[in-house]
Amino acid sequence: MQMKTIYISIALFFAAMITANAQEPLLQQRENRRPVLIDDVNAERILNVRQQIQQPYMIEGLSAEQRKQIKALQVELQKKMTQLNSQLREKQTLLQTLETQDVVSIKAINKNIDEQAKLLAKQMKLQAEYKQKIRALLDDEQRARFDMRGE
Repeated sequence: MQMKTIYISIALFFAAMITANAQEPLLQQRENRRPVLIDDVNAERILNVRQQIQQPYMIEGLSAEQRKQIKALQVELQKKMTQLNSQLREKQTLLQTLETQDVVSIKAINKNIDEQAKLLAKQMKLQAEYKQKIRALLDDEQRARFDMRGE
């Protein structure tokens, strides 16, 4: 009877050890994870914007004049987008500050989020305006190829 008790105790001990070891990788994964930052969320969108700004040069058959006009539009958009991106980063930093204060004001947080949304909307409108200005410079064939790219 005593041997049976010893065997059961040993089996339970090994079962507990196996369970503890199986959970250890999960704990390490949790410790190694870093929080998702606002910049991480916007990184893909920012990359897409940069690619869209530079891609009009890839349209076949552009004349020198069209390239010059597109370059001027690109520079104009980049200046505006740089300002908006700077303002957006400031708002994101302020949001992190607001969210980590001892006394949190949900009203101030919501106001900041609304301001960020307005800046993002401005960026989207600028991109749409840029695209339409480029389309206006193209002939029918170029416009069809530009539109096929799905931007």
